[in-house]
Amino acid sequence: MERGSSTIEFAFDIACPFAYLASLQVEQVAYRCSASITWTPVLLGGLYDLSNAPQGKSGSATDSMPPAKQKIVAQDLQIQVNHVGAPFFKNTRHPLKTVAALRLILSTQKADRPSITHALFRAYWVQNLDISSMEVLEKVAHQFGTPLVSINCEESKRQLHENTVKLASMGAFGVPCFIVNDQLYWGQDRLVLVEKIMSSTAVPRRLLRQAISNEPHTLVFYHDFSSPWSFFASLQVATIAKNTNAKLVYKPFLLGALFRAIGTANVPLLTLTGARAAYARKDLEDWSNYHNAHVKFPTIFPIRSVTALRVAIHDTRVTEAIYNAAWVEDKDISKEAVLYQVLKRAGFDAGMLLQKANEQETKQCLRDLTSEVLNLGACGAPTFLVLDPKGKQ
Repeated sequence: MERGSSTIEFAFDIACPFAYLASLQVEQVAYRCSASITWTPVLLGGLYDLSNAPQGKSGSATDSMPPAKQKIVAQDLQIQVNHVGAPFFKNTRHPLKTVAALRLILSTQKADRPSITHALFRAYWVQNLDISSMEVLEKVAHQFGTPLVSINCEESKRQLHENTVKLASMGAFGVPCFIVNDQLYWGQDRLVLVEKIMSSTAVPRRLLRQAISNEPHTLVFYHDFSSPWSFFASLQVATIAKNTNAKLVYKPFLLGALFRAIGTANVPLLTLTGARAAYARKDLEDWSNYHNAHVKFPTIFPIRSVTALRVAIHDTRVTEAIYNAAWVEDKDISKEAVLYQVLKRAGFDAGMLLQKANEQETKQCLRDLTSEVLNLGACGAPTFLVLDPKGKQ
């Protein structure tokens, strides 16, 4: 595996749809950063096996997810497909064995590997072909003058195994992965992190390219102060709403109650082990650096955010101050005395807000908002809902 400050190593398996999307974007990122790309095929099943993934060697990452999260992942895939502008048709035979296809890539001249990789991704995710079939692979190999028999050579077998083991040793448990300066980044949505560390400026990710009409849409932001991902979202959501001429609505809810309702561990972050746990810690640090957020992981975690959420129901302007207290200053916002000082320092009537937070009407409102986000099919925080000018999703 080649690494260097001007090289992006792109590790992938043809069987992953998110790796397909990454393959369509990584060259643009490399171009903007004046970087080269090393195309590294790996066996996704091998990574699952080496990282003791709950779905096992032959399963899919979604197998161990509750139904609500499976649905969100499928929806997110389609959103990303639309964002990239990629042709995409889920292969009816998915998942297919890709060992032979990956060996074929390694049997091809290095200069041709990007092109043959694109051809195989297209065959799988656009043409819906069975790339485990020798007949299909023969046609692809012929385009690049590679004899199909080369997939059985010991060098290709050894290289594929070595690529997979080395990637796993770096902490990988899935694809796509990007390696820059010996640092691992997992997921096609982490390409923005890759670009940021390789260039002084990164192209901001925009899923909404332009407003559909002059009439404002509504962006609903469901969040919980106990979630670091909600914190990162809170740093961006107002700007996104402003740039898209959308009305922003904040809706606090109880994340723990949502998790219990959909059958997820109360604190998923604490259930992670091994490579997943190590990467989760790194990922938080990476996003903190990207947003210049100076996150300090709370000494007391999980955060009991009930009272803070009730306060935010009455005055959404407290949101920034509370997130900053919890995730930057490491203040225990579960304690009313601490929350009082946070609110007072930010210029709010702390006594009045805490009194309102303890009223039965407020408590019921928080329960109702939690039920609302549950009924939407949410699987975590933050959750976003976009409504058109007529109030339709």
